Amino acid sequence: MEQNKFLNESPEQVVIIPEPRIIKIEPAQPARAYGLFDSATGTQVTGFKKGTDGKVEFDSLDPSKHYDVGAIEGMGDEKPEFAIAYTLPMRDNTDEILKNSGNRPVAYPNTYTIKDNGSNSNNIFDLVDDNGEKVGEVAKLSPIGDKPKFAWAKTFRMKDDIKE
Repeated sequence: MEQNKFLNESPEQVVIIPEPRIIKIEPAQPARAYGLFDSATGTQVTGFKKGTDGKVEFDSLDPSKHYDVGAIEGMGDEKPEFAIAYTLPMRDNTDEILKNSGNRPVAYPNTYTIKDNGSNSNNIFDLVDDNGEKVGEVAKLSPIGDKPKFAWAKTFRMKDDIKE
């Protein structure tokens, strides 16, 4: 089956500034909106912000939490809700990376995109890596329908391939 991604590339760079905890997306795309997810639970913790000004910033973030960033297309006037669930064991080295950054901005290293496998009537989409391997799922909680569509998630989480 041929992979059909909603989004073939992600020109945005997502960076986190450790203290104060700020996440910036540049250049934010006008056709997209961006939201934050709790990395531990996959729950959406902010509303989506439209990228109309070329930059999106989330500030005053809890420094004890890790955040994934998600992008959607076709938001309109909706207030969409999504959830991320990783289906593979995932490793999260965010604390170690930020601790060793010297408080300089750190780019999110991993981008996972949506794979449209044609069976999305239940509003659950596959989250895949660059090789098309499924690492998780994104559930569209509201609104139900074609739009908005989840495009990608940027995260510090990666497949746990460490052999014991």
